[in-house]
Amino acid sequence: MSTKNQTKPKQQEKKPEPKKTQTPKINARIDSLVDYEGSKTKAFASVNIGDAFAIHGIKIIEGEKGLFVSMPQRKDGEDYKDVFHPITAEAREELNKQIMDAYEQKLEEEQGEQLDEGETQEPVTQTM
Repeated sequence: MSTKNQTKPKQQEKKPEPKKTQTPKINARIDSLVDYEGSKTKAFASVNIGDAFAIHGIKIIEGEKGLFVSMPQRKDGEDYKDVFHPITAEAREELNKQIMDAYEQKLEEEQGEQLDEGETQEPVTQTM
């Protein structure tokens, strides 16, 4: 009696589905608005991620295509490298959204304060 190597039909190997990670809660705040004439930097921001990590030195910059978020950087020779960056596209989108929302809110607050200051001043009248 001979023993044959019987092979079982190959079952399709299931590839593991990529893990869907949930983006942690991101709280953003604008530390300061930049109002220097000619400056491309419009604001500095900080974020708190998952109530566990804080990132400071994030910039909102006016580029050729509009506003964008620039991560904190360090100089490496002649180049600059991000100190922090999101890993997934979803995390990047959420981070950018939270920072830009905080920026818009800060601008609205600043405009409201300027209007309030204008209301408390005596109206200027001119006599001839």
